[in-house]
Amino acid sequence: MCNMPHCHIVPPHILEALAKRGNVSCKKTLNDTHRILEKRNTALNQLLVQERLAGNGERFIYDSQNKNRQRVALVRKEGAAPVKDKVANDAYETSGFVREYFKKTFELNSIDGNGLDIISNIHYGVKYNNAFWDGDEMTYGDGDGKEFKNFASAIDVVAHELVHGITQFLANLEYRSQSGALNEHFSDVFGTVIKQNFLKQDISEADWLIGDTVVTEQFPGVAIRSLKAPGTANDFDRQPDHMDNYYSGSADNQGVHINSGIPNKAFYLCCMEIGLDESALIWFETLKALWRTADFYDMLDVILITAERLQSDGKVCDTAVEAVTAGFAAVGLVKVVA
Repeated sequence: MCNMPHCHIVPPHILEALAKRGNVSCKKTLNDTHRILEKRNTALNQLLVQERLAGNGERFIYDSQNKNRQRVALVRKEGAAPVKDKVANDAYETSGFVREYFKKTFELNSIDGNGLDIISNIHYGVKYNNAFWDGDEMTYGDGDGKEFKNFASAIDVVAHELVHGITQFLANLEYRSQSGALNEHFSDVFGTVIKQNFLKQDISEADWLIGDTVVTEQFPGVAIRSLKAPGTANDFDRQPDHMDNYYSGSADNQGVHINSGIPNKAFYLCCMEIGLDESALIWFETLKALWRTADFYDMLDVILITAERLQSDGKVCDTAVEAVTAGFAAVGLVKVVA
């Protein structure tokens, strides 16, 4: 299971560790991933040949009614009034906030840049301990109340998963090894960027955590991941913050959720020097220039070129290139001069 690609917010090694401790809901969540994998791979394989019609990026919220199925019952759509189900309203508002952030900040028309409708499925499964992007739409579990709780109300979780969709359409980074870690990295980056915007936080006030509002008091940790201090979010957090501790095993599809801690820390350090908004612009422009098999050093090359261009154009401060260079050097990624 841990060798299969799947864009879930809770990584497989955390679910496995909790399942070993006797959490049946985590075990069941793991068992549903193969079918989700097949659907996502089908969507990715058809990406280049699929006819993409222009749309308006409208939101549709479906209630799975605790079935392991999507689009069971439409409960709210774009422009409709709030409903009795708070989770439905939360999913509507959080997905809308993410959509508007990318539209206003980067002029991106919905997830694919072409007005793709944003489909959200809530109340998926029974005590389902995850949220995922499957290549077409979003799906959220309610959590088991023991380790995790409602995923659809967490702005960073919603942003993280929707950015998997944006990455799919902009760069389609392969979900394995370093390209997969970059895929996870960009989702964490914009998960924290949007969370800070949503909460109207200054970077000094932010906690830089991902998933802190979906874990319970019984969960052995404070969040799923930390950009500020990779490896410290919970008892099972295996993220390194430097290439010296790079994970080279086969688990987690060759470390996609694990090694993403390295560029995550570089982003945090860059933000501390030039701020959140300028860092976000550099990272978004970098994402647009990456390709399916890009690795950490490919990203380093591209992000330095991007920062230099934006700095020359006066769109970021005069110390941007220096900040990016220093941030990546601090995690052991240095440009190799031929």
